[in-house]
Amino acid sequence: MELPEALANLNQEMGPSRGAAPPQAASFAREAAPAKGAASAEEAAPAVKATSAAEGPPAEGPGHSGNAAAFPAPAVEARNLSRSFGAARALKGLTFTLKAGGRTALLGPNGAGKSTLMKLVAGVLPPDEGEILTDGGPPERARERPGFLGWLPEKAPLNPELTVLEHLELAGRLRGLDKESLRSEIGRLSQALALEGKLGRLAGRLSLGTRRQAALALAMLGCPRLLMLDEPSSSLDPEEVRRLNALVRNLPDTATLLVSSHVLEEAYLLTDGALILAEGRLAACGGWGELGEALGARRSPGEPGFAAEVFFKAVEGAGEGRK
Repeated sequence: MELPEALANLNQEMGPSRGAAPPQAASFAREAAPAKGAASAEEAAPAVKATSAAEGPPAEGPGHSGNAAAFPAPAVEARNLSRSFGAARALKGLTFTLKAGGRTALLGPNGAGKSTLMKLVAGVLPPDEGEILTDGGPPERARERPGFLGWLPEKAPLNPELTVLEHLELAGRLRGLDKESLRSEIGRLSQALALEGKLGRLAGRLSLGTRRQAALALAMLGCPRLLMLDEPSSSLDPEEVRRLNALVRNLPDTATLLVSSHVLEEAYLLTDGALILAEGRLAACGGWGELGEALGARRSPGEPGFAAEVFFKAVEGAGEGRK
């Protein structure tokens, strides 16, 4: 059982519970990675690739880290993936591969199916048609492995009667962290996200921004191999966004990132490729440089407005293709 599901159950089953005083935060200092430039080496290593359903299993694209031996299977494979809610079709025949160790932006207008896709990857929703594999097997099997999945949903289900520290301790137990590793991770993330003085506060009494930071710490605890962040900067102030971005840029090469955002330039700086949805369909996917070339972008990677130009060309092109 992964953390969002466990906390949702706790919200119904648990009454008020008080934990021990917050531990001393371990020292943590990590430099932010430099901002991506126009000639980033990642441009030659897209983390996402689309194939047609007729081609069979999606082929893997080049990865982010280059450590192919460390990743026996792609992080995520989708084959003709569809999902409906009543008469509304949220996802329509998606076929793509996310390379293990890659950094991918999941982009699209509101209602494009981004959050639904993340739920299918996490295994909390089944597809109506097609198949999705996570780490080479069903998502339900992958998310049962301690420490594999870290997921920040659109609405993180924090229990209002638990403190921030109690949430983190629960998450650590679910992910199989020993006592010392958990203490170290709580210190690392609380310092990185400026939560040191808030560990003892009830989640129900936190501001919206602090609740989001606490949920981010839960998702990133233990450096999961697959990290999915759905609008992570929502409700954060500029300093909190800066801290978040520094943390994401320093993910280990063993981690695969799928991050949804409406802040296109931010998404570009944090990733090496994009998967763009429009009305539930796959509008475009690939490395940023590959997308710019394929879509005929006038701007070059690294230029202001490049990511926005790629996004709008992909979405508008998808609309034209359905006329």
